Amino acid sequence: MSPRDALDVVLDDLQDSLTVPEVAALIGVHQATVYRAIKTGRLRSTSRGSGQVRRTLTKIPRAAVTEYLAGSVITPSAVAA
Repeated sequence: MSPRDALDVVLDDLQDSLTVPEVAALIGVHQATVYRAIKTGRLRSTSRGSGQVRRTLTKIPRAAVTEYLAGSVITPSAVAA
């Protein structure tokens, strides 16, 4: 794959991205859980801004959400009764 093709793949992935609140609502968890998954590297994301003047915008590609969910294992003890 040429560098140009790789860039096109990344740009296409970013156009189809979600914010942290959208991902949290989609998978039914608190926003802090999404941020924790990003911080630990279990969920890919990109950030824009430094947080100095405006809040940093974090975008999560839909493909990353799919990968995260595919790697999640829910055990019966983890599910609330």
